[in-house]
Parts: sequence; C-alpha cells; structure tokens
Amino acid sequence: MEVSYNLRYQKSNFSNKVILDKEGEIVIYGKGFRLKGKGGGDKGELINFSELKEFYSRDEKVIFITFNKEKYILSDCGNLFDQMLIDLYKARNEFLMDALFMKGGKLKAEFEGHFERFSKFNKLINKGHAKVRLFEKSLVIVPEIQDAFAVNFDFVTFYEFDELDYFLKVVTDDGNTLHISQLGNDYEFFQEKMDMSLGGMYEKIVNEGLKIAFQEFHAGVLLKIAYKMKNGKAASLKEIKKIDKDLATKVEEFIFDNSNLKELADSFMPKDDSYILFGITRDETVKGSFIRWVIFVMPEKNLVGFSILPRWVEGGKSAEGQGRPCEMFFYKIIMEQGIPSEKYEDKIRELNQSLLVLNFAKDPCYKDKRELKHSPYQYAIRKLPYLRILRKSFVGKIMANNAPDFQKQAEELFAKAKLQ
Repeated sequence: MEVSYNLRYQKSNFSNKVILDKEGEIVIYGKGFRLKGKGGGDKGELINFSELKEFYSRDEKVIFITFNKEKYILSDCGNLFDQMLIDLYKARNEFLMDALFMKGGKLKAEFEGHFERFSKFNKLINKGHAKVRLFEKSLVIVPEIQDAFAVNFDFVTFYEFDELDYFLKVVTDDGNTLHISQLGNDYEFFQEKMDMSLGGMYEKIVNEGLKIAFQEFHAGVLLKIAYKMKNGKAASLKEIKKIDKDLATKVEEFIFDNSNLKELADSFMPKDDSYILFGITRDETVKGSFIRWVIFVMPEKNLVGFSILPRWVEGGKSAEGQGRPCEMFFYKIIMEQGIPSEKYEDKIRELNQSLLVLNFAKDPCYKDKRELKHSPYQYAIRKLPYLRILRKSFVGKIMANNAPDFQKQAEELFAKAKLQ
C-alpha cells in the first residue's frame, strides 16, 4: 500500500513551539508515512507508526504526538480528508495487529458489522462500523477510523448469540463487554464460525495437549480443566481440586517434574491452595512438549512471583533445565494504597494476559525498555495497559541453584516489597 495526499503539516516541539509549517504531502506506507514539503529537493520526514504515542483526528485535522514529545498537525486536505483518514487508519491498524500481538493463530473468516464496547462499569468505551476478523484464538475488531483491538478467547468468560436481536455478546474476565451486530446475511455464518473457533480451540487443547500429559483421565474431566487453563492460563490448585482431586495431584506432579523449584522455594511456597497457580500448554515449537509455569501469591509479603519451568517433553524428561539455576520473577501486588489480600487477583490477571499474549516471553515482563529497543516487544511494552502495569510493579528476580542462595535473594526482595 502506498498512497499520497496534498496537505499542510505543522510540527511543534515538547514546549509547544512551532518549528515547522509547510505545504506538502503525506505518503502512506505499510508501517508508517512520510511528510514532505513541495519541491523535489525536500525528502521530508519518515515517521513509523511505532513512534506514535497518541494519534487522533478532530475538526478535519489529524493530530499525533511521538514518544519524543513532538507534536504534528495535518490539515488542509480538502474534500479528500475522510479518505486520507481511512487510509491512515487502514495502514496503522495493520501495524497495531502485529505490534500488539492481536492475531491468535490462523485467520478463519472476515465480516463487516457494528460494534459497541463497554467497560466493567457499563460505560461505553467506543462504537462504530468495523471489519470483524475471526482468528483461531481471537476476535479482532478493525474500525475504519479508530484503533483496532482484540478479544483473546483465553480471557472470554461468557459469550452468547441473541437470536431475537441478531447480535453477539462477549464478556471478558476483566469485566468488559463487546456487542457485535448488523451482520446482515452473514449473521448465521458468523455464528457458525465463532462456535467452531471456540469449540475447535477446546478440542485442540484437550486432544493435542492435556490427553498427552494426563492420559488416564476422561475427556470430560480434561475439558473442564481446559476451560480453566485455556492455552496455558494459570488456574489455582483450589480450582483444579474442585474439578478432580486426583487430577490436581497429577497436575502438581507434572508441573514440578524434573525441576527443583519446589525444594528451593519451600520456605515461602504458599500453603493455601488459592495462592498457588499452575499453567500448562502445548509448546508449538517442539513436538510433544509442554510449557509449564507456576505463580506463588504471598499477600503477607505484598508479592506475586512466577516461574517458567524447563520444557517437558513426551517420552522422556527434558534436559533443558539441567545444570541451570532456577529463576523466579517477583511483582508488588499494590504500588500505592490498598490491602494485598484484596488486590492479588489483578496481578494474576496481568501475568496471565502478558505471558499468554506474548507467548510466554519473559523479557518484556521485566527488562528495561532500552534493552528491548530493537525487539518485537518494543511497542507492546509502551501500549499494552496490563503489561505496562506489570512492568511498573516489578521488584526483582531470584536466580539460584541451591536453597541458601535462593532464600537469601528472596529475603532481599521481600524487604523491597514490604508495605510501609
């Protein structure tokens, strides 16, 4: 895609002083655009979408602010303004879908309809006409002149089709609600594809994952656990025990198999089944292998910690972790006011969202943004709200292969997170 429009553009610095005011054009590319003045000698400025902190339109002007605090105003595009705005958002949204990891698996179908998104307090966030892209693990809403956003199926707690008013209602575990309507003749096809995607996801989790790890359990029991542990989402030992106590024992054995984390962290490993959570998912990169991770909740320490354990491989123990020290990452439950025992679920949600959406990459969960400057997570750490909050609450990590070192490092982190 490469289109251009004549316009005027103005550039201001961080103190709002105008440093450039030109008549020229905008040339829109796949990952950004170039602004240049009239005349063949003006090469202009190339601006990537990854540089934009804010981006919006008002009164037939496009306004954006970069992360370097430079402000631009695009205006005087005449009767082509609406089309320019559509083309800008079309390119920007393609960038956002990749940079913010919205696409879950393969694209299954695309529809056009109307969307309305509400907060957990039932306040309208935004609405409009959009393309609705259905992937294997997510639903992506791509409006014409608004930012694209995704609903990841791993965090859907409820969905239903209203057969009277012909719309889909989706509720996510953070309390937000999405309505999709005005699908016209595609309504039934959309419903069929949506049901197939969610049904297929659970079938894949059970048949290609949990059945390999827990062969002795009935598919019905595994389906219940699949709902709680969608694609590696961490669920508490208490929840798993409610489904099947024997399965809970096997899950715990599976998680800690070929790892000495349980012994190293014995002194602070939670005794309450609500405060220890396990996540298991098939590893797409190695056949017959699984990603295993654990969360420890310690309200009395104002901390939540997680560890991704060595990969488990079907038919034999993985040598991946042998000889390597165990590592565990810790985050404050609260950063200002509140009671940790009442707020820890928010931190668990942030961990689940960050690790599942970013395919269990640890670096973006704690590393300094300068270290991630050229990584694929550069934009995500700036724009994904749950990841930003998680990173802000990072206290430190333990890395040790013996209990005294592990405990010593833990005590140092406990002191850092202590409530004043």
